[in-house]
Amino acid sequence: RSVCLRYAVGNVTRPGGDSAGILIAIGLSVTIIVTVSLIEKALIREVGEARRDDAPTFFFIDIQPDQTEAFVRLVKGRTEGSTPELTPLVRSRIHRVGGETVRVDEEQEQDDEERDESKEERRRQWYVSREYALTYLERLPKGNEIVRGQWWTAGQDLAKPLVSVEEEAAKAMGLNIGSTMEFDIQGTTVAAEVSSIRKVDWGSFSTNFYMILSPGSLEGAPLTYVGTIHVGAGQEIPLQQAVVAAFPNVSAIHVGDVLDNFGRVLDRLSLAIRAVALFCLVSGALVMAAAL
Repeated sequence: RSVCLRYAVGNVTRPGGDSAGILIAIGLSVTIIVTVSLIEKALIREVGEARRDDAPTFFFIDIQPDQTEAFVRLVKGRTEGSTPELTPLVRSRIHRVGGETVRVDEEQEQDDEERDESKEERRRQWYVSREYALTYLERLPKGNEIVRGQWWTAGQDLAKPLVSVEEEAAKAMGLNIGSTMEFDIQGTTVAAEVSSIRKVDWGSFSTNFYMILSPGSLEGAPLTYVGTIHVGAGQEIPLQQAVVAAFPNVSAIHVGDVLDNFGRVLDRLSLAIRAVALFCLVSGALVMAAAL
């Protein structure tokens, strides 16, 4: 019976009106806001679920070879007998890939920036010119799956060094089973043949590598070790303090702190999303009221 309301509702469907366009704009805006909010909540949930129960609590970086025994004794004494997993590391760069020498210098980097390269070429250049942390292992690490080739047998006497390559790196560099690679380790080159290509679960919070060599391939190379261990919440701070006090050169990375910091960033992002969403809804309501 209200004349104002009757005219307002009639005005929504009048010829030449802007109501349809305004409704579509507001509807799309609300859809985008809801979509972003759902993605944000799914991301937070994914981060919370990604940390498995058996995931390492700590990564201890730069353990020297002469510190390994003392480090293991210290950790065992602080964690009621839990043994840390030590993985050897060697820093290197790729010297040759499939017979092609990799040259990385300032002039080449400048030329690469000026040259209009495709996405695949830039990706390949990133893989061949970056620094790698190499390791040697007897058994296939957890979270890795062989997709091509085969892993070497533990205790096998190998005639030449073999290397297992992560599948995305192998694809970018054009590597196949039987391809050869040469690594530059502080001026000394080590040649290895690709024996397998692996799929790596990078979200497993384990010590993962692009390149894994067969045992004995890096003999005599300057090694450091990274240690991983899973401990209870009550042992985290005492263990970290004890390791830092006994080995000042060792860096302790607490995985829980990293995830907590990332969670706080997501919480702030969530607050910003909600503030923008509230502003859009209020302004949309005002526009709708004006249109009516």
